[in-house]
Amino acid sequence: MRTTCITCLRRRKGISTILGTLIFIGVLFTAVIPMFLVMKQADNIYVQNVHEMTIQDDERTRENIIVSAYPGGSDTIMVKVENKGNVPVTIVRVWMNDENVSRNDSLSSNSHKILGPFQVDVENGDTVITNVVTGRGNVFYSISGGLYYSDGQWFTVSLGICVVIYDPKGGQFRITLVNGTHPSWNKIIYESKCQEWKDVIASYPVDDAGPYTVKIEQKKGNNWKDLPSTPIDVEIRWPNGPPFIMIWVSP
Repeated sequence: MRTTCITCLRRRKGISTILGTLIFIGVLFTAVIPMFLVMKQADNIYVQNVHEMTIQDDERTRENIIVSAYPGGSDTIMVKVENKGNVPVTIVRVWMNDENVSRNDSLSSNSHKILGPFQVDVENGDTVITNVVTGRGNVFYSISGGLYYSDGQWFTVSLGICVVIYDPKGGQFRITLVNGTHPSWNKIIYESKCQEWKDVIASYPVDDAGPYTVKIEQKKGNNWKDLPSTPIDVEIRWPNGPPFIMIWVSP
């Protein structure tokens, strides 16, 4: 009869335990750890996507486009686009009522472009509403409102001038508008009643196209002093240009 050595049995049990441990470690490395790495990669991709979306949302809110639509002819419209934001913008579509034209026009900060002419199918009594769409999905409408077509001519709701004073440090301001054709016509269109701590925006409608001078003053002590960049000469060239003039200044 064959006898088994007790020491041999113990040695075999020890070897089987080591083999079991090695097999467990092998399963761990081939199944659990790859799954952990995949999950970690998915988390990184998610965090990256959230970061990119946050940047895109921030850039979208920083877009600031001024759009002016005006006639290019009896059946065409021109569109002036000014980028007053601090991020570059791409115009991807121009809408005129329910019709649109695809574009790919890039504008750097503080630049402008004239788009068109765009053909429009209009009849007597029609109104054309114009807006542009940016690559980030923002929509900006023409500041001049709709263009009204009657008896072969284009009309707008009103002509006007708008002044924006960027005022990061606060101040008191006075804005005077002078008709270049009739200099005796001048009017104070805005005057601060006290110290202001936000941007000043003043719009004023005018009856006639033509040259105008905008004088912008800041109060220093008891006196009004011209801002360094003023007076500013502008001209409303309607119907051969935008009916609304925008002016931006900073003390």
